[in-house]
Amino acid sequence: MWSTAPVNLDHLQGVTLMDEIIIQPALHSAVGGITLLAALVTTILTWVAFRRKTMTSATHAALITLQVLLMLQAAVGIKLLDQGMGVIQKYVHYLGGLGSVGLLMLFYWLPRRSDAETSRNAAWLTTASLAFVAMTFFIGQMYVKSQMNG
Repeated sequence: MWSTAPVNLDHLQGVTLMDEIIIQPALHSAVGGITLLAALVTTILTWVAFRRKTMTSATHAALITLQVLLMLQAAVGIKLLDQGMGVIQKYVHYLGGLGSVGLLMLFYWLPRRSDAETSRNAAWLTTASLAFVAMTFFIGQMYVKSQMNG
């Protein structure tokens, strides 16, 4: 049955499992590459939807996947900052990440008057988001290369 004896957890005070996990910057670069690819695919799918004047389930799935990848990329980046890595990263790198997510959020905030207008909004906003993702990715890669070269 259950024990009612007190358990001493003082050794765990202030420590969480997440604090014990150490990730490598290569993970951030890998997820960034996957995110860049997903942003490109999503942009292509939204332009196809715009030409057809309707969004498909594949287009919606791509938008959702891209948003999840952007959140994962941000979480990995925050963890690296928590580990003391990337603290001198260019501020524009962080703004680019926020901008790409913000543009995708804007798509869901805009009124939906017609399928054609919705697909047009998706195409333009994912294109702008792709620009932010690409900028953020390449700025991050320049930072990584500068750290590796000393």
